[in-house]
Amino acid sequence: MTTTGTAPRVTASTFARGGRRRDLGRRRLVDGDNEPAVRVLVVDDNLTFRHGLARAVEGHDGLELAGEADSGEAALGAIASLRPDVVLLDLRMPDLDGITVLERLRETDPRPTCRVLLVSASLDDDVERAADAAGAAGCLGKDTPRADICATALRLARQ
Repeated sequence: MTTTGTAPRVTASTFARGGRRRDLGRRRLVDGDNEPAVRVLVVDDNLTFRHGLARAVEGHDGLELAGEADSGEAALGAIASLRPDVVLLDLRMPDLDGITVLERLRETDPRPTCRVLLVSASLDDDVERAADAAGAAGCLGKDTPRADICATALRLARQ
């Protein structure tokens, strides 16, 4: 996010471009039954990465894009208002980093029920330990294929 003096941006899925599914919010199963889609919030200050991951979420069966946020502060507001099932959260952001967002979520009353997957370009053992201690459900590198990030988000929500 650049420091232009504007408020952090949060985009609800109603403003996001639709995916290839006609029945958004539901996943068709083989036997014709419906299963609720997993709602995903994508948080990253890098516009290109955030939009790319959001498009991957929209195109992945069983996932629905709940929204996007470009900062830690915006993430906290989006989690409260959009109530996603899974948050794909960047570690390094200009205002609040991913660990601080996790710590603030833990202090929130009532505590959000979403699972948080930290997605970062700078993962090491210390970061993974800190993320685990702060309540992250897992950590993945940004070099992980987007389809694998989406599959992990779906798996986390279904546990």
